[in-house]
Amino acid sequence: MSQDPIAALIENFAGMQARVAGGGDRSALRQIVGADAMQMLAGVPASARALLVGAQVEGRLPALMRGHPLATTLLLSQAGRVIGMLVLDWPPAGPVTLLDMNILPDLRRQGHGTRVLSAFCAVADRFSRPARICLFYDNPAHRLLDRTGFVKVGGTATDIVRERAPISAV
Repeated sequence: MSQDPIAALIENFAGMQARVAGGGDRSALRQIVGADAMQMLAGVPASARALLVGAQVEGRLPALMRGHPLATTLLLSQAGRVIGMLVLDWPPAGPVTLLDMNILPDLRRQGHGTRVLSAFCAVADRFSRPARICLFYDNPAHRLLDRTGFVKVGGTATDIVRERAPISAV
């Protein structure tokens, strides 16, 4: 396995492929964010939903990058089809932060998120780094995080920060 944590992560996905997203992937990233925003805002009236989805598509990734300028975006695919993305910040020291993990809505609840999170945790463990994630209080991913050893370490009224200590190989 590679000594570069991002390369090691790319090598570690089971049953899917991952690569660092580039300028030519803007359309795919917009599709993923747009589909997620549409599902998230399904209960909002259509006239307002279009505006809010547009704001998410235009603003979500740039906002993450402003707060984490060294973050890496990975495009996930399976059998030649883009299925999602992963945005992570791997600083030289301290916790590795999973900023966004997004599987296309029609492919959720099929184990893709579990495989992505397992690969992320395995590589964090290999490099003896804690894994951190911040998500909205009602995000259904909390159940997955509970199963993989993430515990609440902070947050606000709306955002919860969870962390997982590295597990050493025996």
